[in-house]
Amino acid sequence: MKKILIIEDDRNLLNELREFLENKGYEVGTVNDFLKASDFALETRPDLVILDINLPGISGFDICKSIKEKSNIPILMLTSRIGIEDEIKGLEIGADEYLAKPVDTRRLILRMEKLLNLFDHFQDIISVGDLSLELSTSKLSYKDSYLILTQTEADIIKKLMESYPEIVTKDDLLEAVWSTIYIDENILQVNITRLRKKLKNLGSYNIYNKRGKGYGLGVCDE
Repeated sequence: MKKILIIEDDRNLLNELREFLENKGYEVGTVNDFLKASDFALETRPDLVILDINLPGISGFDICKSIKEKSNIPILMLTSRIGIEDEIKGLEIGADEYLAKPVDTRRLILRMEKLLNLFDHFQDIISVGDLSLELSTSKLSYKDSYLILTQTEADIIKKLMESYPEIVTKDDLLEAVWSTIYIDENILQVNITRLRKKLKNLGSYNIYNKRGKGYGLGVCDE
């Protein structure tokens, strides 16, 4: 079941969209605190975000930019504004689709499904900011630089990128990479040490350890 996150302050429209999408078989989430909307999206990792521009206390443009800086979650922006400038601005900061209100639900679902199908074809690549991993080749890229990882290294960084910016426990990492927690911890340490050296030469991201909690992906000064 695909998950759709709606970030919209118009309660009537929100309820209409939620009912419509749930009847179509989608799982729908909503946001109450718009100032924390981007954090909520990054934490819950929906398959698509429907985002209003005019929100209380914060602009949808800022939310869109924040989400896109740390993920490749597709974003469909809604607005009651009329003007090409807003549409261009939205697309420039990473919005993947742009619809004007009042929105026809049939048009919305067609645009949504087009985006979902498009992004399903790009699941071979996962990204965190300028860091991206091509799963089929284990190619890790940062801006214009790249390196090829071993399969184990790729599995480790994949789990950390999928969980970003959250910490991954040691057991969760072992389970994700080796499908068991019953493995010599030194094997994990050796691979992380080697991966850290490679990341140091690649760009701004690296692996850090939070004592007693696990591992996370962050910028080098974390």
